[in-house]
Formats: sequence, structure tokens, C-alpha cells
Amino acid sequence: MTFPDLLAEADRYARMTMKRHGKLAPVMMAATPAGLILFTPDGLTDTGMKDDFANKVKLITASHQATAVVLIVESWLTRARPDQPLDQTPPSESLDREEVVVLIGQAQSGEHRTHFLPIHRLGNGKFWNLGDAEDMPADSFKGRFSGLLPPKPVDEKTRQMGKVLLEAMGVKVAPLKRR
Repeated sequence: MTFPDLLAEADRYARMTMKRHGKLAPVMMAATPAGLILFTPDGLTDTGMKDDFANKVKLITASHQATAVVLIVESWLTRARPDQPLDQTPPSESLDREEVVVLIGQAQSGEHRTHFLPIHRLGNGKFWNLGDAEDMPADSFKGRFSGLLPPKPVDEKTRQMGKVLLEAMGVKVAPLKRR
């Protein structure tokens, strides 16, 4: 599966899940030689859990020969207004925050893409729909959710060791089932 196809699949998954449930658990979706795989962490409520999620995704992508990966998460976003500096208030505390689903994608080629899907809710707070995807232009990509794919191919012995470690950690990777 190509990287653009994986991003399109992640977009469909996010839209379908939000439409059915009005919320979205964090998900990793990866393209592998065996097909699409998914992993959902227990949560992302603190920095340690976010770091743990990123590290598990790195081990999963290396162990399963992933060629591309997309993280799908709900988040708050604040944007700089034209001709004004970005408000440094954490987005969760900002009055100008936007609720979005974020797709953070990386391919073996080194390509990175981040899409925002604005979440629209009714006056009572119930989910209504997701807006059109907005690309976030970036000339570099850094942070805990960068480098999710191994920089070079991983040998079979190392892949098998990674799968053993994932199993010992209780990490369950599931194939994406098509309907």
C-alpha cells in the first residue's frame, strides 16, 4: 500500500469511527507486507503514556516491516493569528483552541505528512461531523512522534526478537479487517 493510500485509509477510519462513536481512541495504522495492522494504546493521558505509545509504535513498525505508518489521535490545536505570535498557552487551556483529529504519517522514503480534520460538534457537545482535511506544511519534523519507522531495513532475527518483546509487554497488534 502506498503512503497516500494509507493516509486515505486512516482518514476513512477516523471519519467512520467518529461518525459511529463521536470519539476516537488513539490508533496506529501501518502498512506491512502482510497488510494493514492496527495498535491502540491504553490511553494518552500523560507524557509518559505518549512516550510509551511512540516507543511501542517504533518497535511494532520495525518488527512488522512497516513501509508507512499513520497515528490517528484526537487533539486540541491552537494556531497563530496573522501578524501575531503564537499564544504559548497549552492548547487544552486556550480559549482559542480547536478540537481536531490529527493524522501524523511517515513513509520509508522519509516523507512526512500531518493532516488536521476539524471536529464539528452541536451546541449540546455531541459530534456532528469532521471537516475537510487541512495539511500542516512543515520543513522538518521532530519530537516523540518522529522517526517511527526504522532508518534502515531490520534483519529477520531482530524482527523476531521485537515480536517476542511486544508479546512480553502485552502489546496486541491486530490486522485491519475489511468489510
